[in-house]
Amino acid sequence: VNYLEKDTEKVLATAKTVGNKTFGEEVTETAIAIEGYNKVEPIEETIELGVEENVINFYYTARTDISYTVNYLEEGTNEVLSPAKTVENKTFGEEVTETAIEIEGYNKVEPIEVTIELGVEDNVITFYYTARTDISYTVNYLEKDTEKVLATAKTVGNKTFGEEVTETAIAIEGYNKVEPIEETIELGV
Repeated sequence: VNYLEKDTEKVLATAKTVGNKTFGEEVTETAIAIEGYNKVEPIEETIELGVEENVINFYYTARTDISYTVNYLEEGTNEVLSPAKTVENKTFGEEVTETAIEIEGYNKVEPIEVTIELGVEDNVITFYYTARTDISYTVNYLEKDTEKVLATAKTVGNKTFGEEVTETAIAIEGYNKVEPIEETIELGV
């Protein structure tokens, strides 16, 4: 009994050989289940045994209801940075290639392109990212309402995307500080 892929004749499972049968005997075989494949009718066949050429071929087609998921996570924390992408109606055994997407404020971690062969389940590609560490911010010291510059702006560099920073208003001769005198921001791009 042979288990073959329809149209390609590719062997999908080890052939089954049954010995010690009687000439003229009728034997019935049923197609076995093969992971990732659907049985093609007929799935049961009966033959009368001759001296030779006693062969039953069952045919299968690859499943076309396979899906895969692509995840975009922060390295080290596994925080989800972008919603997962799910692709459906793919063919069992098909090779698929995905490339990491751009995510604002983050750098891609190698590999940024992954190819997998689709199995029946657990088809997952995960891309990892690290927060950018080249973020800077500026603190301005201005007169209320006129926006007149009262002191040289302070710029701080090499900070991490998403980091919270707190700055406090400096004393400037001849001026009173206006609330709020302390501000905290989360660093963006």
